[in-house]
Amino acid sequence: MMQDRITSSYLHNLQAIYHRIDNRGIRASRSRMREAKIFIDQQIKKNLSIASSQWNCYVFAGKENEITDPLDPNAKDQVNINATQGPKMLLTKLQNLGYKVPKIPKKNSEGDYESKYSTAELALQKMLVANDFGWAGGDPAIRSILEVRELGKIKSSYLGCRYYEDGEGELFYLTNYNVAGTLTGRRSSRKHSFGYGNNAQNFPKHGKLAEIFRKCLIARAGNIFLMVDQKSAEDWPVSALAQNYVALDQLKKGINRHCIRGSRVFGIPLLEPILDHQDKWKKAHFHEYYLGKKIGHANNYGMRGNRMSDSLAQEGHSISPQICQGLLDKANALEPEIKNVFHKYIQEQINRTRILKTPLGRERQFLGLRPNDNNFKILNEAYSYIPQSVVGDNTGFAVSYLESNLPIEERKIVQEGHDSIVQDIPDDIETIWKYLKSSEQSFKRSIRFHNGIEIEIPIEGELGYDFNTTVSLHDLTRESLESAYRKIKEIHNQEIEKENRQKEYERISQLVTI
Repeated sequence: MMQDRITSSYLHNLQAIYHRIDNRGIRASRSRMREAKIFIDQQIKKNLSIASSQWNCYVFAGKENEITDPLDPNAKDQVNINATQGPKMLLTKLQNLGYKVPKIPKKNSEGDYESKYSTAELALQKMLVANDFGWAGGDPAIRSILEVRELGKIKSSYLGCRYYEDGEGELFYLTNYNVAGTLTGRRSSRKHSFGYGNNAQNFPKHGKLAEIFRKCLIARAGNIFLMVDQKSAEDWPVSALAQNYVALDQLKKGINRHCIRGSRVFGIPLLEPILDHQDKWKKAHFHEYYLGKKIGHANNYGMRGNRMSDSLAQEGHSISPQICQGLLDKANALEPEIKNVFHKYIQEQINRTRILKTPLGRERQFLGLRPNDNNFKILNEAYSYIPQSVVGDNTGFAVSYLESNLPIEERKIVQEGHDSIVQDIPDDIETIWKYLKSSEQSFKRSIRFHNGIEIEIPIEGELGYDFNTTVSLHDLTRESLESAYRKIKEIHNQEIEKENRQKEYERISQLVTI
């Protein structure tokens, strides 16, 4: 067991460690990036045409695509979905078409919140939920604009950012981690100091667009990615704070509590023993599993129906605040310890001392409480502080261990994602096994809470030759590793054959054209 505490010397050393990770970077595939950009351009054009057809006008993105020729029939009525001022902005068009554009709270220059009409992502998602004109399956034009926004973000922030090119012509995605970048103690990341890359912690994860970019991030030649993350990460500290011994027992047995919550909230039984059937249930009822996970997080951190509806809308799911509140009420009935023990403890602490302290020694002050006020915003932040901080610091300690206890030439971390670590390591089974055991050791940490409950958050692993196509390890045994390694090797060889056939096809096509 390793005991760790947050100190200034530790944080100074950790920043130096992350600086080395910053400059190490993640290798990127030129050919896959080129294909991704072509696909995204095609999809942007397709989606803009959907909005143009529905609204009977020229819809475009970016001033460079504006029609300036006054003789062009489309010049009279055109909309720039990125414009925030002038007659061509999206807000004006939506209001003229009769849409009920919502007001969204936003901080002004003085730090106060003001509600203004908006066409930001959240506003458009709310409009998609409202479905003012009763389109079956949702308004096509609004959905297409949201799609274009997402496509544009991936194109500009990830594919279109500046990549570092080494002396051998290889491209690398760099970033800049900041160990003091958040109030919870989790690292933040942004564009590299010399303008390379971008945020490396919040790569898109789900859907076709996420797959396109993640396939571009590849292991170095002769290497493979070992990805590890904390299993059911924040559920461990939440259950400890709530003194929910049933939940802690389920976590220790490896039971997926999102499956249990989804099963009970939606009345879809799980077969016994749960551990043997939960993966099949998750695949068969993924929507209920997803909502079970979201309901749990929302209830843990004191969300109400309106906020949960907005949160789901930002991920492309249209569920009304009333339904969300009903789901939260069910979740709270299943786990009353959350409000009765966990939330009550947090409320008492900040009312009495205005300070929360994590088991690992990190402190935060909460000075904004107001008498005769519900204090929802500050309480939501307080509920999430200890669980998020514990998980983030647990990752930080693991990074410090791996980057300090291995020889310099064997330090291979290339990315950190709050509760996960990715290492770009030599592609042979013995080396992978060595790094897997080191990774397991780096997270082996006893965390003791104020109520005497101790937890040790386990990890799970994946192997992959890019960030998208991975194979999970059933457990951390040698047998499971070898099984996953054989499977990812087979998939990787098939992908190489497919890419080689495509290259040969393109070569022959060029010869025929000539």
